[in-house]
Amino acid sequence: MATLRDIKLRIKSVKSTQKITKAMKMVSASKMKRAEDRIRQARPYSDKLREMVSNLSDGLDETSHPLLAKRKEGKAIVLVISSDRGLCGGLNSNLLKRVEAFARRKAKEIDQVEVITLGKKGFEFFKKSEFQPTDSIKGLRDAETEAALVSTMERLIDGYANGEYNQLWLAYNHFKNVISQIPTVDQVLPMQPPEAKPLAAAPHGVEKHAEEKEQVEFLLEPSKEEILDVILPQYVENQAFTALLDNQACEHASRMTAMDSASKNAGELISSLTLKYNRARQAAITTELTEIISGAESL
Repeated sequence: MATLRDIKLRIKSVKSTQKITKAMKMVSASKMKRAEDRIRQARPYSDKLREMVSNLSDGLDETSHPLLAKRKEGKAIVLVISSDRGLCGGLNSNLLKRVEAFARRKAKEIDQVEVITLGKKGFEFFKKSEFQPTDSIKGLRDAETEAALVSTMERLIDGYANGEYNQLWLAYNHFKNVISQIPTVDQVLPMQPPEAKPLAAAPHGVEKHAEEKEQVEFLLEPSKEEILDVILPQYVENQAFTALLDNQACEHASRMTAMDSASKNAGELISSLTLKYNRARQAAITTELTEIISGAESL
């Protein structure tokens, strides 16, 4: 049975842990606000770029550009974006388990699956699995990580255009809100021309003039193909960059939530230990009084 001193030391230890978790929650909340602002500022540009690519690639077949070419079998590459640090709940484990299951399914369809990791947690997970990482980016500052990602995407884009592999997939956590982060695996190459957003339904009795308009043909200078040579690689790189910002926002939001839960659990544990300490102390006092009374009566 634990002594009063043991319980007191345990309470002191839990209180120290609670102070750490509260501080980490405040730090994560501050970082999450900045990360959330960055992803919300990046999405309008990403949406506009998607719209532009959709308009330019309309009517073009897969032979119009190397990034639109579809090739069967061969090798597939999965770029996994995770965090460098833990203490963020099941954010990384949920994503990495899903990616591993996806890679196993994909390995039955094609010749080879290759994994590239961005983040220490992804590297540590896959180095123990059957899909050993062929390259990794980890332990860098945010600006250095972004530069390394751009360099990696440029290499992967060139590799796809040269026929070194036939599929590129991007795995990351999509930031929906503070309490919802969605593990996502998206196909990046061969590039699927994004669909234009459907028009909103018109109110009853109002003519849908926008839907009835004839398509207008634009004369472009330079040609569509020359513009696509510049826009398509930028679009693919932007997908990866947006995914990185998404994952960073998810990391801070998940860590903030995890530290908040840890602080609450520490508070409950402190209350339980305090009650246990008081009972043990009362029992010790009662025992001492009983011994004193018994000794006095024996005289």
